[in-house]
Amino acid sequence: MSPAAVPVTGIDNHCHVFTDEAVPTTPLVGGAAYEPPQVDVDDHAVHLAAVGCDRGVLVQPSAYGDDHRCLLAALRRRPDHLRGVACVPVGTAGEELAAMHAAGVRGTRIQDGFPGGVPVEAIVEVGEMVAPLGWHVEVWSDLRRHADWLGDAIRRCPVPVVLDHLGHLPSDVGVEDPAMQLILELLADDQVWVTLSGVERLLPAGPGTDPADVAGTWRRHVDAIDARVRALVECRPQNLLWGSDWPHVGLRLPAPDGAEVRSRLDRWIPDPAVRQRVLVDNAVRRYGFAVGEEPAP
Repeated sequence: MSPAAVPVTGIDNHCHVFTDEAVPTTPLVGGAAYEPPQVDVDDHAVHLAAVGCDRGVLVQPSAYGDDHRCLLAALRRRPDHLRGVACVPVGTAGEELAAMHAAGVRGTRIQDGFPGGVPVEAIVEVGEMVAPLGWHVEVWSDLRRHADWLGDAIRRCPVPVVLDHLGHLPSDVGVEDPAMQLILELLADDQVWVTLSGVERLLPAGPGTDPADVAGTWRRHVDAIDARVRALVECRPQNLLWGSDWPHVGLRLPAPDGAEVRSRLDRWIPDPAVRQRVLVDNAVRRYGFAVGEEPAP
């Protein structure tokens, strides 16, 4: 008798791990933006339970550059529960990419948020390199830095593109801003996916963060992010993903707890059917999770 289909409760599309018992200490890239917390795949499993998810996506930490040993070890420990996003520079050997794919990697990241990334300008070349594997390219960058060329490059990229952390635009960049309009245009045309994550990273710098008005500043920030998410959901919910950003490295704010982060999705998307699509169905499609039977523990 075939096993009954077991529903996936949730997929957290953006987390990091930094240690594994089988991997010697990984050297940090020069100018690493943070000291890595010593969390491993078991800690990540506890986190997933705390946010009501049973599967997740691990993203290569910027602090480790293109040294993927820890990421790959984690993926191999929980192959039915996890997928990965690597950080592969142009010119990476096909054999190395194939080994990553076998371990569960399904995308690669380009970024200029922290030291240790592959340049955003390499998007088309990276896309061409990973296209035979069916991967996507994940972009972490304030899109205003590249607004004059990135839209065209995304349209020329031969693989899907995922914009991380809500496009990494500070919350004082409103929905009518040209950069946000570009995201909505690309999303409507099925040219990008967007991860609903990294809220703490989008608090504007400068006078708006005056400690004398912490509560008011945060309220305005939350309202602005809520408006951005509403615009994305109204545009194309089938290309949205959700991520917690655990363990919240490199923040200038206190790290939020899992329940708080997860509750945001319920507030953003009160419709259960749409929330199911964002929390589960889209990630199953994007990362190729198997959903027909209970994953091995």
